[in-house]
Order: sequence, then structure tokens, then C-alpha cells
Amino acid sequence: MDTSAIGGWVASAFISKLVEKVCSYAGDQYEYQREDTKEKLRTLEKNLSSIQTVAEDVVDLFDYRVLQAQAEDKGRVNSVASALAGSPSSSRTTNTTASTITSSSSGSTAKQSVRALKRFFFCDEDIDELISVVHMFVDIDSHMQTFLKLVELEDSRPVQAVQWRTTTSMPGSKKFFGRVNEETHLKKLLVQKNDESSKPYDVISVVGIGGVGKTALVRRVYNHFHANTCHFDLAVWLHVSDIFDVGRLTKEMALSDTLSMSADLNSLSSLDQAQRILGDKLKGRRTLIVLDDVWNELSSQSENLCKPLHLAYKGSKVIVTTRSKNVASINGATEIMHLHGLEDEDYWGYFSECAFGDANPSEYPQLENIGRQVVRKLAGSPLAAKTVGGSLKLKLEENHWRAVSGSKLWQIEQKEDDIISALWLSYEHLPDHLKQCFVYFALFPKKYNFHGDVLVQMWRAHGFLSMEAPDEIAYGYIHDLLQLSFIEKVANQEDQYVVHDLLHDFAESVSNGELFQIEDDFHLSVIRCRKTFSQLCSEINTSNTYTIQQVTVREPIVGNATKRRRTSSQ
Repeated sequence: MDTSAIGGWVASAFISKLVEKVCSYAGDQYEYQREDTKEKLRTLEKNLSSIQTVAEDVVDLFDYRVLQAQAEDKGRVNSVASALAGSPSSSRTTNTTASTITSSSSGSTAKQSVRALKRFFFCDEDIDELISVVHMFVDIDSHMQTFLKLVELEDSRPVQAVQWRTTTSMPGSKKFFGRVNEETHLKKLLVQKNDESSKPYDVISVVGIGGVGKTALVRRVYNHFHANTCHFDLAVWLHVSDIFDVGRLTKEMALSDTLSMSADLNSLSSLDQAQRILGDKLKGRRTLIVLDDVWNELSSQSENLCKPLHLAYKGSKVIVTTRSKNVASINGATEIMHLHGLEDEDYWGYFSECAFGDANPSEYPQLENIGRQVVRKLAGSPLAAKTVGGSLKLKLEENHWRAVSGSKLWQIEQKEDDIISALWLSYEHLPDHLKQCFVYFALFPKKYNFHGDVLVQMWRAHGFLSMEAPDEIAYGYIHDLLQLSFIEKVANQEDQYVVHDLLHDFAESVSNGELFQIEDDFHLSVIRCRKTFSQLCSEINTSNTYTIQQVTVREPIVGNATKRRRTSSQ
């Protein structure tokens, strides 16, 4: 393997990891520092990100020069071989000529050295870039003390759960739209007995991306049974969130039925004692328990939490809401419901309530037309409707609505409980190697179908997977993204995948400042920066003409590097 290519991988990985860590620490420290320190942290983050961009370009240039030289050498050898093959005496002279070439090469050390120097000598512009990057790395050293202090501060802070919201069983003020079939099916599952199960309870998992309405659906069904006590003797709602604290959840279950034992339970430090108290309360009672927003993938913790339920009456149920198919499976679910976006008219009804409030949409026909165009972009997500509708509701004016309609979802001002925050929580739970694979999808149009083999090759070409990694590991990446609901299988298509529209918008927001796009109408979408122009995935309509001048292009090629070239297309 070429040492330059290896060096490129190492350098690129080091740069990327360094910048990622510094930016992460800097971002986390903003709210804990004085205003003057905040500005220094922002400057450090900005400078290191800029260095990463330039340094990666130089690494790519090294790799390209090596591959270019190898291709030129191969071309010369092929030319000699072709000439020999065309000669009448080629059969007699081939071996002799090859021997002569080898002998001549071995005896011409000076010529080899000159050729090698020419091969690796860059033009003045290349050398200037290299010198500039070296100076930048020297400059990093002056920032390292700040970086190390941030690391020390970060490590000294207690680990906190990633918190987006806290849910309860109390219904909201908004009307519930749609989900008639899903609601009916879930109610049916809750009342039916599972005589084949040896356990007194069944687990039902509701799975879907953030903001799709899992909690709203389960809350509606839960309140139906909570008000109608003839089926379940006890109903408990638990918001689990990021940290699966068995002790806390056990105490909350025990406290849900009566407050008379609160003092005793709060004073308990033993999980065993808390579970025995809970077990006594559940004995002989048919129980409904909701575990909302579960992220834990350790089956041992789930089993530990459910131990007291073995004393409950046959027909008890546990509903788990989660974004991860892995979580749904490890909880021993007897039924998994996959929740998708609302149907068209149901979604329009909900969106209208969010966007118009008490106003009548029919009184604003032009706004209604714009609103219906917006709805088609939101993939039936109730939380996206709430986010965008809330922005539209500020001004029931055509200019304002057209401005919002022309914006990307992530460009619309958002609050902490809006759709981008919800999707960001899912992204934060991805391991680092899957984050870059996911963001790569932003280069492609929405609803683009990825074939598994091609996707793996592109990940390899961009360095997200090493060239030596077996296909089992590569397809493991795809499987993990599937399980975490970041991609979906294309219906009736073998080994093809698609990114949910909202997650595609989110990938664009994460990649902001890193990518170029050409969209279907040949509008060049410059996402705030100038780094890569990597993919043209839409079919070219030859009746349209377009011009791109002096754009730096990176394309995957066979080998360990990325090719750079200048293009001018008409």
C-alpha cells in the first residue's frame, strides 16, 4: 500500500477528530463561561474548522499527485508493450527488451531520482498551500493550552442526560387528528389475551422517527383506559428519556397509585426493597404501564425493571415508545407498531390549526394555497407542522408565508422543543462513524434510492470506511442506520434504501457550510461554504443549459484518494 495514501488517511482522521473534539467541548462550554471567554472559544472553534478544510484539501492533493504519477508510469509501460506487440520480432525481443529496461533502470539511479523529484515536486501554488498548512498546525500549538483546559473542565462536569422534553399522560389543548386505524389496532392489542405467553404481561413497542406522533397516539389510548377502569386496575405513565434509571422508574411506579407511601419510598436506598413494595402493589392486579421515549439497548436493565410485573395479573401490558428498532426488539416486544406520517387530509387539518389558529383558512385562499405547498414538504410529521405552522401564524400575510415556504426547514427559527431539536437528539445518539455516513446523504436529492453496494463503495471512496473493511462491517453500518430509523428500505426493491424527507433536511442542517448541491432545476445550492461539490444525482434534462466555471470537484475514484479537478461545463 502506498505510504502517501496511508499518511493521508492518518492526517485526515487526526484533523477531523481534533476539530470535532475541540468544537464539541467549546460548544458545551459556552453557557458556563464569561462573555470574553465565550468569544475566545468561538474563535478557536472557527479557526480549527478552517484549518481542517484547507488541510484536507492538501492531503487530497498529495493523494492525487501519487495516483497521477502511477497512472503516467502505467501508461508508458503499456505504450512500450503495445509497440512491441505490433513488431514482427516481438516474440523474440519482448523478454530481452524487458530485461534491458530493468537493467537500465537499475543502473540509472540519478535519472530515477530526477524522475521521482519531478513526480512529487508541486507547482509554486501547491508548495505555498503546503507551507500555509504547516504554519496553521504550528498555530494550533498556541491554542492547545486552551483546548486542554476545556477538556479538564468537561471531564470534571457530571454526566448529564440528553434532555429534549419531559412527557406526561395529560392531554394537550389541541385536537387529535387522524391515526384512527393505529388507535383501533393499539386498543385491540391491549385488551386481547396472549395465552401462549408464560409471562403475565406483554410488551408492545411503537417505533418511529422523532416528532412523528408516537407519544400523542399512546397518550390518547392510555387516557382511554385510564378513564375506563373496568379493564386495567392500575395505569402508570413513565417518561424514561436518555438515562434508564431502574431505581427512579421503580419508585415512580410504586408512587403512582397512592401518595401514602411516598415518605417510605423516598427514604429507600435499596432497589430490592423498592421492587418488593411495588411487587406487593401489583400482585393480582391487571396493569398498564407506558415507558415513553426509551433509548436503552441493554436488555438486562429492561428485564430488571420488569421483575415486579411478574406478580401482576395475566393480561397486563407494557407500551414502549422509541425511535430505535433495536430498543423495540430487546424489550421482548410481542408486537411492534411502525408509525409513519399522518395522511394528507388529517395532516392538513392539524397544520391548519397550527398555522391559522382561530382564523378560518377559507378566508385566506392565497395563504391556504401556499400552506398546502408547504405541507407537501413536511412528510406528515406533526412536530414539523407545529414548528412551521407556528412560524407562519406570526403573520397571516402572503409575503411572510412565501418567505417561509421558500426556506429550508432548518432555516426556520426554532425553539428547543421543535423538530430540529428532536432530530438532533437522535443524531447525538449515533456513534461517530455513523454520523459522517448519515450526513453524506445531504449530497443527494430527497427520495433518492441508494443501492446498498453503491452506497458502500461511495463511503469507502470518501474514507468513511477503510478499503480493507469487509462487506459485513460495511453492511453493518447500513443495518445500524436502519435500526435507528435514519434510513428506510425501499418497498419491493432489493437492497435499496431511502432517507426520510425530514431527516434529509436535518442532514443538510448538520452539513451546513460543507457542501454544494445542484438540484433538479439546476439551481446551484451553495450551503454557506465552498468546500466540496461532490454529486450530481438528478437526471440531466438536455433542453436546459447551465454553466459552472472554476469549481473545485471531488469525485470518488478507484483507489485510496479523491480526485480534484477544475471543470467548466456548458
